[in-house]
Amino acid sequence: MRAILVHGFNANPSMNFHPWLADELRARGFEVVAPTLSLSTQTELNLPAIMEEMKSQIGYLKSDDILLGHSLGAFIILQYLEAIEMTETPRAVVMVAAPWKVSRPELRRLFLVDLDADVLMWKAREFVVVHSKDDPLVPFEHGKRLAETFKARFVQTDADGHFMAERYPVLVDTLVDIANRPFEFAPGSSLDDDYTP
Repeated sequence: MRAILVHGFNANPSMNFHPWLADELRARGFEVVAPTLSLSTQTELNLPAIMEEMKSQIGYLKSDDILLGHSLGAFIILQYLEAIEMTETPRAVVMVAAPWKVSRPELRRLFLVDLDADVLMWKAREFVVVHSKDDPLVPFEHGKRLAETFKARFVQTDADGHFMAERYPVLVDTLVDIANRPFEFAPGSSLDDDYTP
C-alpha cells in the first residue's frame, strides 16, 4: 500500500509531522511518497505547473493508494484527482486541517468553486477529514463542512491545533485503520430498495 503525503503551502516534506509520519508508515510496511511542490503564498499560484510536479513525482494513482493532504495540500490532492486520467480509484483521501474556503482571491480557485464535489466523491473510495477543535488557523466548522460535502468520515481531535508539530499518532492510526479495514461498498447500497416488502 502506498501513502502519498502532500504538504501545505509555505512548507515542504521535511517540515511539521511529515518526516515522522513517513517513518512511522514505512515501519508498518507502507511505501511512502512525499512530493516536493511549489506551494507558496508569496508567488502566484500556477496550478498546471503544480499538477505536472505531482504527476512527475507520484505518477498514476493505484487502487491501494492513500493520499493525505495537510491544510491547503488537501486541495492540491483534489485538483490532482480532477486533472489526471485515472485507471484505478485510490483507496482513500485524508484531509488534515483543511479549510472549506479562504478569503485570499489568488487561492480561491483551489476550492470547490472550480471543483465539482459530486464528481470528486467518486474519485476515491473513501474520504476522511481530520480536524482539531482548537485549530487557530482553520475554524473547526470548516472541517465539519468538508466532511458533510464529501460524505467523509470525520475524525475530531481536541488539542492538535493546525497539525504543525512533529508527531500526531491520530494520523498513523487513521491511515493504518484505512489500510486494514476491508472496503465494504456495493454500488447502489445506499439507495432505497423499492422491491423488498
